[in-house]
Amino acid sequence: MPPRFRRPEPMTTFELVPDDEREDAPDAAPTGPPDDRRERVAALRDRALARWRALSRRGRTAVAAGTAVVVLAAATATVAPGLLDARAQRLRADAIRGLPGVVDDLSEPLGVAWSLASDANLAAVLPGGALAVTDARGVRAVDAATGDAEWEHPSGDGAMCGPTPWTAVDWSAPVDTVVCVEDSSRVTVLDADGTVVSERELDLLEPVDAPGDDYPSSFSWSQVPPTASGTTWSQVVPAADGTVAVLDEIASVTEVPWHEDEDAASLLRTLRDAGWHDPTLHLVDAVTGEERAEVTIPLTAEALESCGVMEDGQGGRSVAPQPWIDATPSATTLGLCSATRAVTPTGEAFDVGDGRAAVPLPGGAFLLQGETSEVLDAHGGRLETIDGLVLAPPVDTEPDGARLVLLGSDGSAPSLAALGEDGEPAWSVTVDPLTTPLARVGGTVVLADDSSLTALDARTGEQRWRVPDLLEHDLEGGEVIAGAVTDGTRLLLVVSPASWGDGEDSPHRLVALDLRDGSTVWERSGTGVIWGLFSAGGNPVAVGESVTGLGGA
Repeated sequence: MPPRFRRPEPMTTFELVPDDEREDAPDAAPTGPPDDRRERVAALRDRALARWRALSRRGRTAVAAGTAVVVLAAATATVAPGLLDARAQRLRADAIRGLPGVVDDLSEPLGVAWSLASDANLAAVLPGGALAVTDARGVRAVDAATGDAEWEHPSGDGAMCGPTPWTAVDWSAPVDTVVCVEDSSRVTVLDADGTVVSERELDLLEPVDAPGDDYPSSFSWSQVPPTASGTTWSQVVPAADGTVAVLDEIASVTEVPWHEDEDAASLLRTLRDAGWHDPTLHLVDAVTGEERAEVTIPLTAEALESCGVMEDGQGGRSVAPQPWIDATPSATTLGLCSATRAVTPTGEAFDVGDGRAAVPLPGGAFLLQGETSEVLDAHGGRLETIDGLVLAPPVDTEPDGARLVLLGSDGSAPSLAALGEDGEPAWSVTVDPLTTPLARVGGTVVLADDSSLTALDARTGEQRWRVPDLLEHDLEGGEVIAGAVTDGTRLLLVVSPASWGDGEDSPHRLVALDLRDGSTVWERSGTGVIWGLFSAGGNPVAVGESVTGLGGA
């Protein structure tokens, strides 16, 4: 195993220990005559100092600021019931503000504060808690807290703007530039306040329509007649850091028959003779047109078997490899069959590998997930290689903590392990094969399986609490957790049907759990498809068939 890198020291740590001073606790604010109050304040101060001395060094570091303030307040003034608990929660929230999946406050039930029309699409997350969205009118920015429009820019119907966030990490890294592409031929660049920076035509191949008038709007290029084989056009999408991603000479219409006795090498020659070209991704500066990166994936005979074979129902088979591109604020990706290459916002390319996924990490790093996982820096350089499937919780307030690795791909019982600095498991627990780390907050790792939630101590792996039967199974296909956010004390989950119903009629539940003991703080039911829950400037935003801001009811 290559040498492991030393992770940076965490900036702030805290633990989800129960807050001692609750409204019903014996150490609540003293009352009575002044002399009695002074004696009781002194006793309260002595107990607080005793607790402080009993804390470990790490515990003192975690609560130093909050405890010092609380002791001082107890010695000089009357403390209102519940104030200490509220202060501890604020300290936890302040310590993790700005991290992926972190919102300001989940203590009270949330409802729909605002909702965009169904034809509006999320384009980008902007600084200050604003969202760029597109619809038939153009692109505009809305306040994630109120839904109020901050600015608007008209554009052609169907304009695609971005870079669009996909993960909680993307949502926590607002972009300063919005790029809009119209008809794959014109690009407009706006800054975060809506000012037009640049407008220009793209010098690209002419886009082509689906051949013939008989093809529906849901046309698939796999349906193109053989006579159209080799047709080329350009696909353009807005990408990270003020760029556009251009995929020229798309060869997905190069479809050839695959005979049962034909080997892959012969099939590859047939594809090339029919006009196949290896797909090339160009990352281009949207303002200047300067090319920042160029990436090609060569189609090989070995890769053809993963490209998918189409059958016509009469025994005939054919193959039509289809490249694709995807762009987020973290990376731009070119894929062909099972092969994938990615480009960083600064133009460095790296191989993701067959059957692996590239997951962004806070700070610009990447995690390549597979049976063997790798951690890359922001430029695609390898930092760490790990045997096992490394899992990244979508809500993680301790990104510098131990690597959480799923082991057992060799057929043994699956287990979740936390790797220490030496690369060895600090602890390991047997888990259900479908178990996923949902969140790591305040020294607690929350795991989700097909029905329950389990919380483990992040240092020891010992179980802290368990919520059985959280997900119902009386719906067709059951329920799944579609998203989560935290305020440091509570974890808010979106629970949705595994098989979505008809749009607005699809039910969902918002469930807020206390991370200290797993108890339900509040729960609300609603309708509408939700497939993700994120934070924009500390405001919870649900994304599904529409974009909805959640706020106090």
